[in-house]
Amino acid sequence: MESQSFPAQASPSLEFGTEPIVSGTYSPPITSSPAQPATPSGIPSARSGGLAADEQLDGPVLALLTSAQQLQRSGDLNGAASSLERAQRIAPREPQVLYRLAELRLAQGDAAQAEQVARRALTYAADRPALQASLWNLIAQARERQGDPAGAAQARERARVSS
Repeated sequence: MESQSFPAQASPSLEFGTEPIVSGTYSPPITSSPAQPATPSGIPSARSGGLAADEQLDGPVLALLTSAQQLQRSGDLNGAASSLERAQRIAPREPQVLYRLAELRLAQGDAAQAEQVARRALTYAADRPALQASLWNLIAQARERQGDPAGAAQARERARVSS
């Protein structure tokens, strides 16, 4: 089976891991330094005790998130999707991975899939109000692109309640 590649059509506001989708929302860039393992900023490190053991991202998931970010920046949305789908198979209940996948689906122009993935992420983001707000804002964008302004307004209201 031959892989198809499509040119990136994401706007700067949807670029993976750079700027928040909406000002003040959750969109942690993935950063690393030689002295410490890669940890998405905005997510407490394991040392701080901020995440429960099942919420801590392990090395392979972080590597795949980093790879997806690099692939998207270079315009390879399909490659980024493959990396995120692999991360999801490793950590199927990690809302950060699902958030990134939903964000990518929106950048790929698949608003319905973006909304579906973001809604699934919400089921795992109960103790993360900033992430919940960002997911609701992502859902609002997806609903707008699907021609549902009323649904988008409801999602934005939920985002305000979550934050």
